[in-house]
Amino acid sequence: MLDSMARVNQLLDHEDYNRYIETINELEKERCFCKHGFEHGINVARIAYAYLLEKGNRDLSKEGVYAAALLHDIGRWVEYQTGEDHAEVSARLALPLLKECGFSSADIQVILAGIREHRRHYEDDLSLLGEALAIADDWARDCRYCSAQKQCYKFKPEMTQIIY
Repeated sequence: MLDSMARVNQLLDHEDYNRYIETINELEKERCFCKHGFEHGINVARIAYAYLLEKGNRDLSKEGVYAAALLHDIGRWVEYQTGEDHAEVSARLALPLLKECGFSSADIQVILAGIREHRRHYEDDLSLLGEALAIADDWARDCRYCSAQKQCYKFKPEMTQIIY
């Protein structure tokens, strides 16, 4: 049986992906707010994919959604060091990884657009993947039970509600 997630597994084994995640983990070691490592990426992937299934998506592959979600924050470490927007950096860093893992040019363009859009919450002109990643990025945070809720600039009471 052909592994339908082979390219995602190749991505997870990629030296550069793992270096980015390790750097993020190190920089966020003392962070009291949500972290942006593998666990966050896989949670975003699961939620985004479920969201797209519930919307009746037939165009975006599971593998593409998971790749986008796992890569959407890999530029966080650059943002911490330079202030550059991590969505743009993540897309830039994702491009060679996606190519090396065998994603088609068409798939790459969709994935990179979703990564770039994941911070533009609830805007009207988002791609379907960008919308799914933006929503899943919020829902993947455990705001309801977070001890840093009062200090968090991202916290909104509606983030503890299940809506869409």
